[in-house]
Amino acid sequence: MGRLALVVSYDGASFAGSQVQPGERTVQEELEQALRFLAPEWTSRSVFAGRTDRGVHAAGQVVSLEDIRPDLPVETIRRAVNNRLPDDVAVRTVARMGSTFHARYDARWREYRYRIWFGQDEPLARRLVWRKPGGAPDLGAMERAASLIAGTHDFAAFAGGGEGVPGSTRSQRPRGTVRTMFASEIRTISPWWGPAGAVNGWLIEYRVAGDGFLPQMVRALVSALVAVGRGERSPEWMGAVLEAKDRRQGGGVAPPQGLIFWQVGYRAFGDSAGAMFEADTPRNRPTADDPGDTTRSNGRGTANLVPEGA
Repeated sequence: MGRLALVVSYDGASFAGSQVQPGERTVQEELEQALRFLAPEWTSRSVFAGRTDRGVHAAGQVVSLEDIRPDLPVETIRRAVNNRLPDDVAVRTVARMGSTFHARYDARWREYRYRIWFGQDEPLARRLVWRKPGGAPDLGAMERAASLIAGTHDFAAFAGGGEGVPGSTRSQRPRGTVRTMFASEIRTISPWWGPAGAVNGWLIEYRVAGDGFLPQMVRALVSALVAVGRGERSPEWMGAVLEAKDRRQGGGVAPPQGLIFWQVGYRAFGDSAGAMFEADTPRNRPTADDPGDTTRSNGRGTANLVPEGA
């Protein structure tokens, strides 16, 4: 049987997270309820490319599952599912894939974006940014600190959930807390909540893409970058924290509302050829000694999912 790949977006403000949790409202539960309206006999679970925490949003989450309605065109499936979904979650695209496509283990990279508003209170933006009152941040210092994140490093100092301290269970796995960041960039963007010149402040976006992320890692990086931007820490401090490899040295965690799971890559980072999905080929599965490794792949690099037979 073939498989479906769905690109899903959601406003995470009212969700307890992406994955099913007993007694909680989650994206997976809402999505699977809508899918079962199309296929009441379907009893399996969907697979998400990445896990998001309570309050975190997504623009390009990828979900895989069995082709529950091979008799229907993918656009009919998309419309039917969206008709059953609440307003804060939607399926953007649907594609048919080969029989072994796996949204999580086929992913080559994931990209997150985080937005910080340095300025006055803005009610229209409060669900999508982290507001920091005060003056303009030192953008140059933030850029220098962000550049130190790019490349392959041990990110234990920015790993939450007890996984960033010496002797943690994560540190005993084959890859431990080492990850590769393909991009780590700070930039200013235009506020969307008012006419040009009518808002008073600075909207900063942090973009980071890598072959895998540890729990709360992006939010911990953002917290550190904001400390640099406000002059509380030097850019070089970021490098020193990385070298420490100890979460107790890494500072705080930014709140969830500014974070967006932006997209997933199934081809090499920077490969812009093709559309969103890539045709099915064999891939490496996770091993029993490393079940939490989210970057096992078949050597191919969403930004590029190409439907089967394309």
